[in-house]
Amino acid sequence: MIMEKELAWEVVRVAFRSSRELQELLALLKDRATPDDYQALAPRVAQGIDAINDALLNPVLAAHPELFDRIEAELEAHGRID
Repeated sequence: MIMEKELAWEVVRVAFRSSRELQELLALLKDRATPDDYQALAPRVAQGIDAINDALLNPVLAAHPELFDRIEAELEAHGRID
């Protein structure tokens, strides 16, 4: 995968934001869904998060390993990637 660094960073941002929203959905489901519904949906939401990592984050970071430092800096400064 050949991609300009700033475009790669946008992919990282979207991947983190999407995963964060799915994690928030897990918390909502745990609080409001029936136990059976939560048990049925939680693994699927986790699969979605994993799919984002496999399809977007991992290839971009393999092509631009220098973005790991930027991710760490953003997490340290803000607690998240925006």
